[in-house]
Amino acid sequence: MIIKEVTFGTEEQKKTIALRDKVLRQPLQLQFSEEELENEFDSYHLAALNEDDEVVACLVLKPVSGTEVKMRQVAVEETQQGKGLGQLLVNFAEFFAADHGFELIQAHVRETALDFYLKLDYKQEGEQFEEIGIPHYKVIKNL
Repeated sequence: MIIKEVTFGTEEQKKTIALRDKVLRQPLQLQFSEEELENEFDSYHLAALNEDDEVVACLVLKPVSGTEVKMRQVAVEETQQGKGLGQLLVNFAEFFAADHGFELIQAHVRETALDFYLKLDYKQEGEQFEEIGIPHYKVIKNL
């Protein structure tokens, strides 16, 4: 297993889009728009690849300011869930963000994932809100 940054517009990055679509969008009967994906040009795309070079987990880091980054679209292949890969990927993202000069990481997390982030020392900020039609919470963590 290797976790690395993949370059926007490459085949590897397109594989992360396919995984995000499969895990996060299809269950909600949603699709990415071309514009939405094009707006990720200035984000960092991180992927976990298995020994067959298949993307099995991924996420996006979108700079919010010079010191703050937003973690988005965390997805783990269904067959790999519950094995610690999500935690490994999020930990990698935190080190990656800190290495790039960010001091704070934030995310809008689904209600079903809130406990996962709280166990990783993220702090809930504010009340529940709706995003893409489902309950979310904002979480933050100092890097």
